Amino acid sequence: MNNLEIALCDFDEDYILRFASYLMSELEVGVHIFTTPESFFADDGDYDITIMTEEFDEISTFRPNKNVGQRFILCESNNCDMENGIYKYQAVGSILDEIKPLRKKCLNGNKSFSAAKLVGVYSPVAHELQLPFAMALGQAFKANGSVLFLDLEEISIMPSLIGKQSEKNLMDLLYEIDTTELDMAEYTHSFMGFDYIESFLNPTEISEIDEMTWEKFFKLLAAAEYDVIVILFGRAINGFNKILGNLDRLYVLGKPGDYFKKSQDLFNDYLEKIGTSPHCEDVILPMSAKNLSDNSYQIEELLQGNLGMFAKKLINANGQSA
Repeated sequence: MNNLEIALCDFDEDYILRFASYLMSELEVGVHIFTTPESFFADDGDYDITIMTEEFDEISTFRPNKNVGQRFILCESNNCDMENGIYKYQAVGSILDEIKPLRKKCLNGNKSFSAAKLVGVYSPVAHELQLPFAMALGQAFKANGSVLFLDLEEISIMPSLIGKQSEKNLMDLLYEIDTTELDMAEYTHSFMGFDYIESFLNPTEISEIDEMTWEKFFKLLAAAEYDVIVILFGRAINGFNKILGNLDRLYVLGKPGDYFKKSQDLFNDYLEKIGTSPHCEDVILPMSAKNLSDNSYQIEELLQGNLGMFAKKLINANGQSA
C-alpha cells in the first residue's frame, strides 16, 4: 500500500518520466505526472509532496482547493536561493537525498542489520587525507546499505570541501540529546550517497562535551536507522578510550617512513594497554594531497578516483562489502 502520494510537475516530459521511473523503482509511492498547467489545474488530487519546476511554482498558488503538501522547487541554477529549492540537473538520487520525507523512507526501506556497524578512523600522525579517506570509506560502505558519516575533528574542513554549511550541527544535536522527541533526521544531510551531520564550529566545542553525553550519543547511534556509521576521530574527545570500545573496527591511518611509524606503534601500544575490543587495522595510503589538480582539494575527484577505489578494495579485502 502506498503511503505517500507525490506530484511531479515539469514541462520537460522526457525528464519527468525518467524522474518518475527512478522514484517508483526505489520507493513504494504513488506518482502523478503533470506536464502542462491545464492538467495540473484540472486534477483534483491531494498530495503529500509536490516536486515542481519554477514555472509550475508560479502558477501553483492559483490552484484552488488543492492540497499540494510539501513543495520542492527544481531550479535551473545551482545557486538557487528559493525556499526548498533543489538544483534540477543532478542525479535523481541526489535530489531525493535533499527531500527529508523521501530520504527517511529510503533509510527505513533499506535497513538490513539489527544494529548499525560502527567503523572508526583515527590518524596518530594527522594524515592530510584523513577526512577524505574517512569520507571515501563512507561512500564505499554504501554497498552494504545506508551510511552515516561523522567528523569528530576539532577543526573540520568538510563544509568547505562540499561547499555547503548547515544551520544545525553536531553540537546542536548533543545539546538536545535528552529531548524525548529528538529526530536525528533534522540534523542529517546527504553527500555523494551517504548521510552526514555537520561537525563542530570551533576547536573548543568538542572538548566541552562530557563522557556521559558521548555515551548517550553512541547509544543513539547504535539504534539509528543506518547499516554502517563511519566516524573520524579527533584529539579532544572526553572518554576517547571508552568510545573505542563501542567500535566494530578501527582503521589507524599512518604515513610511510620510520618517523611516522613510531607514532603508529605508540598508538597501537596505547590500544593494547587500555584493552579495547575493536578490530584494528593499520592503513598506509599510497597517495597524498599534493597530486590534486589546481593545488586544491577536489573532494569529488578524490572520492571517485584512486582514493575511492582504495577504500573499496580495503573493505572488500576485509570481507565487509559485497
